[in-house]
Amino acid sequence: MNYSSKRKRHAELSDLLDKYSRQYYIFDDPSVSDAEYDSYYRELLEIEKEFPELKSSGSPSQKVGSPVLKGFQKVVHPTPMLSLENAYNEEDISDFIERVEKISGRTNEELVLEPKLDGLSVSIVYRKGTLITAATRGDGLVGEDVTSNIMSLNCIPQRIDDCSEEIEIRGEIIILKSHFQELNREREEKGEKLFANPRNAAAGSLRQLDSQITASRKLTFFAYAIVSKQGNFATQIDILNALKKYGFTVSSEIMLCRNQSTAFEFYKKIEKRRVELEYDIDGIVYKVNDLSLQKKLGASSKFPRHAIAYKFPADKAQTTVLDIILQVGRTGNITPVAILKPITVGGVVVSRATLHNKDEVEKRDVRIGDRVILQRAGDVIPQILHPILEKRPTNAMPFVFPSICPCCSSPILKIKDEVALKCINFNCEAQLVERLIHFVSKFAFNIDGLGEQNIRFLFKKEIIKKPIDIFYMESKNKELHLENLEGWGKQSVENLFRSINAARTITLDRFIYALGIPQTGRAVSKLMATFFHTYEVFLKCIKNKEGQRLCEISGVGSSIANDFDIFFSQENNLKLVIGLCGDENSPGIIKIMDMASPENDIFDGQSIVLTGSFEKFSREGVKELVEKFGGKVTSSVSAKTSLVVAGTNVGQKLEQAKKLGIKIISEDNFIKIVDKK
Repeated sequence: MNYSSKRKRHAELSDLLDKYSRQYYIFDDPSVSDAEYDSYYRELLEIEKEFPELKSSGSPSQKVGSPVLKGFQKVVHPTPMLSLENAYNEEDISDFIERVEKISGRTNEELVLEPKLDGLSVSIVYRKGTLITAATRGDGLVGEDVTSNIMSLNCIPQRIDDCSEEIEIRGEIIILKSHFQELNREREEKGEKLFANPRNAAAGSLRQLDSQITASRKLTFFAYAIVSKQGNFATQIDILNALKKYGFTVSSEIMLCRNQSTAFEFYKKIEKRRVELEYDIDGIVYKVNDLSLQKKLGASSKFPRHAIAYKFPADKAQTTVLDIILQVGRTGNITPVAILKPITVGGVVVSRATLHNKDEVEKRDVRIGDRVILQRAGDVIPQILHPILEKRPTNAMPFVFPSICPCCSSPILKIKDEVALKCINFNCEAQLVERLIHFVSKFAFNIDGLGEQNIRFLFKKEIIKKPIDIFYMESKNKELHLENLEGWGKQSVENLFRSINAARTITLDRFIYALGIPQTGRAVSKLMATFFHTYEVFLKCIKNKEGQRLCEISGVGSSIANDFDIFFSQENNLKLVIGLCGDENSPGIIKIMDMASPENDIFDGQSIVLTGSFEKFSREGVKELVEKFGGKVTSSVSAKTSLVVAGTNVGQKLEQAKKLGIKIISEDNFIKIVDKK
């Protein structure tokens, strides 16, 4: 074939492959086998190899195989990617509809019913019709940058027509059941570990550092939302129609309804057909159709109030309740826990299950010795549904709740408007230990060497009784002699002190989270820290008892603000903050980093390498600061590296940086740079 014929054949193949991809991914109606598709694709590659000039950005070959990534950069979501509140019965859905109609003032409010896909949530941003950024949900506020991987997938349009403004599309990355089975067969043949389920396979495939691996995994993207620029649409149905017009896959199993009976019929219909679908779903999403009402309903710190997920029944099993114990949480909540004869449910061995609260134990009449039906609620949390009464042994014992805390013997009280019983003794040892465990956890101070076991050991030895004790351990070690304790040694103690010293500098959001304020998880902590911006403003709010100011933050309501005020009305909590961080009268023993403002992106666009050990920060802490100020941490030095931050005991990276003439700064100089901001 001459050049003219090859060019004509290349155009034919490109159109054919685009058509087949669209039929397969968009309309869920494949018209050719995988083998036939692959043969056409290989033919296209051979032509481009012979005539490289035919390879354009629009060629099917250019939608696969982006460069290998060195690591994922973080992306801040313009609008938080919240989870969905779960419902497990018709009563929960009725309550949801009642709440919606109470706000709208209308009856028979339109709802859109959509399958709840069991995959990985992704946000994709287009600017002037061109895909520019894609990110996973992450913690809801910050996700992983997976732009290169998303762009390698044929199922996602690189451009969308008739869109001149910036637009954010959200949806779910999944893997079809047939592709999942095929993938596991291939891994089995290679002797590789099999994926546990399609959801894990999809998530693992998208989070590859090599986008060619992602491209090879035959992932599918189902779109379900347009977050920005909703002014062009009046309803959720308008959005779904627009997504299909833009070229995205939208589930065909969608229904618009106005009454509960129809909504429940649809749920039952899809539940029966669930095994027939080509993809995994774990429930039905009930979503308000009217976008103006969606906005009016707003959101909590975790969930939008315009939608709820009615989950399908989870995997079930039978087992025996060996005992019921009480656990005391860091906020004093008393939780009954069933100790079970170990049983496998949904591929996971379960030996404990929460009984939630006293009301639940009495309502379900769960007794020690009972044979019970167990399920993993939402396929995650072990949950006892009910005892099997016909199998109840004659010696089964009802659990009697004590009137005093099982740990400190203080009175247990029922707080007004709360379900849980509480130990009201702030100095209850169980609460103190749980607060310490939370304080040093990964997303708080992240102190290596102070895991749960060591915290409990050191608390029992009365070495650590409160958080501030942690930062005085090194100076007191001449008296403590930690290296002589069972299970400890000189090296482990040195490593611990190094980790503690690195934790003496912490960002404001992680510090707020570490305090363990009720209802203040990671997402809310970040919202608060961004609102306060500096430790000084945060401290002023505490001292002046101005917690209600938090209601100004989108996603933070009066309940969270009330808990904030109550927490800091306890003198011990205020003393802890000042003792750690100081005030106008004392310097404190740790340093709080201010939250960065958008204009303070001092490392904007820079590729930064870390080498050696850091004394004043953990490595994760340095990485967070680089990313917070607009930079990206990479693992190896190259000509593209902008800066190297060097600690002690550096390796070959420092020599490589010197040879390439790359700027090198010490940890102290790094701190000076970020301090200026």
